[in-house]
Amino acid sequence: MMHISGRKRKNLEMRKNWPGYLLIAPAIIAVLALNIYPLFRGIALSFTNYNLVRPNSPIFNTFAGLSNYQRIFTDEKFLLSIGNTFKWTAVNLVAQLVIAMLLALALNKRLRARSFFRTMSLVPWAVPHSIAAMTFTFLFNANVGIINILAVRFGLLSESISWLGNTGTAFWCVAFVAIWKGIPFQMIFILAALQNISGEIYESAEVDGATRWQQFWRITLPIIKEPLAIATILNLIGIVSCFNTIWLMTEGGPLYSTEIIYTYAYRQGFIVHDLGTASASSMVLFVIMMLISAVYLRLSRGDKEGQA
Repeated sequence: MMHISGRKRKNLEMRKNWPGYLLIAPAIIAVLALNIYPLFRGIALSFTNYNLVRPNSPIFNTFAGLSNYQRIFTDEKFLLSIGNTFKWTAVNLVAQLVIAMLLALALNKRLRARSFFRTMSLVPWAVPHSIAAMTFTFLFNANVGIINILAVRFGLLSESISWLGNTGTAFWCVAFVAIWKGIPFQMIFILAALQNISGEIYESAEVDGATRWQQFWRITLPIIKEPLAIATILNLIGIVSCFNTIWLMTEGGPLYSTEIIYTYAYRQGFIVHDLGTASASSMVLFVIMMLISAVYLRLSRGDKEGQA
């Protein structure tokens, strides 16, 4: 009898909550259609011969095994994109972290017009990636770009150079834009963590004769360590998956000097039209993102357990 009453209770709860299930149904369908299905479809395509240029080939849409993965890992462009991805990630992560930390420490102090400076520091984050990319592409232009004009006028350069067309400068120009865009995100996390530190701790440290560096290294950094780690992991995910800035400014060039895994996969899928190799390279990026996400979840879980 208790089993039957329990089943009846569940049926009553289902009937009672069905309006709520209907309300969340569109969101669930959207997630399944826009996230889950493409993921499994991409995994399937990575093991399939699916080159849209050769739809009449006898091997089209047939099982390819690991041949797509073998093809990309023997492609010098893909290997170069892996190296560029790690270089891109390291440069952006370190630069954004250091600059964001310095800005957060400065904006955490009692300054005149502090609210104004805090608001202005968020402007890069509010600017869309496409607008930022097009603006800086114009600024770096070899003929009419203001950077070349000022550099030549002040004697820093003897003549204008193509910043985005030179393999030695293109990467750093695009990285500069990405760093400029990414600093506010990291800074907000750090600033929020700094505001939770009591000023009495620093006053006690000053009484004990601690220097500014000692206060930062022994007080500030240990206290904000966990939120800083979580913010860094989230920022790292955005850096690794960055596409708009690179593609809009250089399309991975010149000579693939700014090509990362993301742009390589896009090129293979929408320019070369080989969805098999595009999906295989995307799966490599997916595994990297999964590892980063696993680290983030572990850190966030540890943070919650520590608070508990």
